[in-house]
Amino acid sequence: MLSPSVPAPQSCDTFVYVQAPSLKGAGTLFGKNSDRPSGEHHEVIRIPHQRHGENEVVQCTYIAVSQAPETLEVMLSRPSWLWGCEMGSNSAGVVGGNEAIYSLLSDELISLDGTPRKSLLGMDLLRLSLERGTSAKHAMETCIHFLEEYGQGGPCCAEDANWSYENSFLFADANEAYVLETAGRRHWAWERIGPGEHRNISNGISIRSKFGAVSKDIQSVCQKNGWWDGLSKFDWKRAVDTGGSVDGLESRGDREAAGLGHLKTMKAKSVTTLPESPRWWVEQMSSVLRDEGAGICFRDRHGFCSTGSQISWLPSMPENGKDASHFFTGASDPLCGTPYKLFTFSDGKEESMFDHQTRRLWDLWRKRALNRSTLSAPLRAALSKMEEEGLSFLQVDSKRPPTFAEMVNEEVKLLEN
Repeated sequence: MLSPSVPAPQSCDTFVYVQAPSLKGAGTLFGKNSDRPSGEHHEVIRIPHQRHGENEVVQCTYIAVSQAPETLEVMLSRPSWLWGCEMGSNSAGVVGGNEAIYSLLSDELISLDGTPRKSLLGMDLLRLSLERGTSAKHAMETCIHFLEEYGQGGPCCAEDANWSYENSFLFADANEAYVLETAGRRHWAWERIGPGEHRNISNGISIRSKFGAVSKDIQSVCQKNGWWDGLSKFDWKRAVDTGGSVDGLESRGDREAAGLGHLKTMKAKSVTTLPESPRWWVEQMSSVLRDEGAGICFRDRHGFCSTGSQISWLPSMPENGKDASHFFTGASDPLCGTPYKLFTFSDGKEESMFDHQTRRLWDLWRKRALNRSTLSAPLRAALSKMEEEGLSFLQVDSKRPPTFAEMVNEEVKLLEN
């Protein structure tokens, strides 16, 4: 069994609205807060497109796996100590995020000596998928391939060797999205989210009987354990989460319910008044990810907190040469004052992995949090202006703002002065 000291998932929330409408064209809206131990360094890294040799392998956090002949350019937001990522995007217009969940098969992740079996972390699976996936479906299928081939598991925190968990994922592109949930070492189920639909996940098993597919042996495993009668329609959550019981089956966690409410409100507002541009949708998502009252933005100096945040807009029909727009905080939670800073894959080219000074930026915001520092009015105004410059890019005929790297550099200077 898992060690009693292992923390339960605190507050990861991931959202998608597929082909959200606006007068300037539809697009997919994606957002995620990464919630991790508050003292764990978080960074945003850009990794260039690469070609690899035959029979080459890649070393992930704990194990090596077969490398692809070619990997896509990616922008990843991650804890700095590991290989994978909490969320990110690629140059093919695919975004994704992962979250911790637990199922009745979680014991499969634990060795006989009681320690986590070292395999692929969920964050490794996410990076592998983004480096290879040319669509949301392809990324999900890639994730399933590595899950089945190598299994998931391993310590998920540098400071707690006993903390291990299963994973859920949300992959999206301009046309559709997929929720992929796992159980045990290699079991899975997925659900598609089509145009006009929205979905959110919040550290809980959520797929019911609407799945597109499940792993080949999971139904027999559940029937053997008495979690499914083998006759009724298979319900993934009821089987691997509540063991066949209906108690608590229909309830949602507070954050999941609040997140769903936010998405429904967005949809209702957009029906009443069609948004003029994608900017409206990104601003709506930024408000959601800053919702501290519902626990979506989680703040704690010494426990768990929102250590990074991402919003992406994936246009169905790119206009005026504008490709997908991604906004990263690169530091702490989005309520602390750090702005969402725009990144696009047209922001020049990098020849090697580049962290844009986000490690330094994270340290500066962490120091302010520990010192309980407040923002002066001029500093808050300067930071708000940086976010405004990125948001304005989503409007027609707007000027290109500074690059993500330039914005991070400016933010570092502001905080150091």
